[in-house]
Amino acid sequence: MKRRNRATAQLAVTALFVGGSLTMGAGQASAAPSFTFEQTARDSNGSFNVAVYTNHVYAGKAEWNADPVSGAPGDSLRAYDHYADGWSVEAILYKPYRVASTAGHASPHWTGWKSGNIKEGTTVKVRICMTRGYNSSCSDYYAGKA
Repeated sequence: MKRRNRATAQLAVTALFVGGSLTMGAGQASAAPSFTFEQTARDSNGSFNVAVYTNHVYAGKAEWNADPVSGAPGDSLRAYDHYADGWSVEAILYKPYRVASTAGHASPHWTGWKSGNIKEGTTVKVRICMTRGYNSSCSDYYAGKA
């Protein structure tokens, strides 16, 4: 009888330990941030900016610059990360493909201009993405001109 009580007690302790371990490892998942995107400036020459907000707080932007102005090259793209939240800002040009990314830099941070000649008047498409490791959230493409 003593042996059965000891085995039952050991089984109960083991079950309690395993159940407690599983419960301790199962934390509540934190909600992913909510990203919103907004075209904030548009020039008649085809240049524009797209801002990104994290949970309604300004987080950064992508800039497309169609023509050279104030020392900035034409047909160029750059990104700005304003908010130190662990997410990087990527500005992505589609055809020809270019990326300006703030990954690996502390906020606030501007990337350098990513540029190269594109035929004048060509429609360009740019999107902005928030990235963190393998996670990303991207805007739709916004159109401008080269």
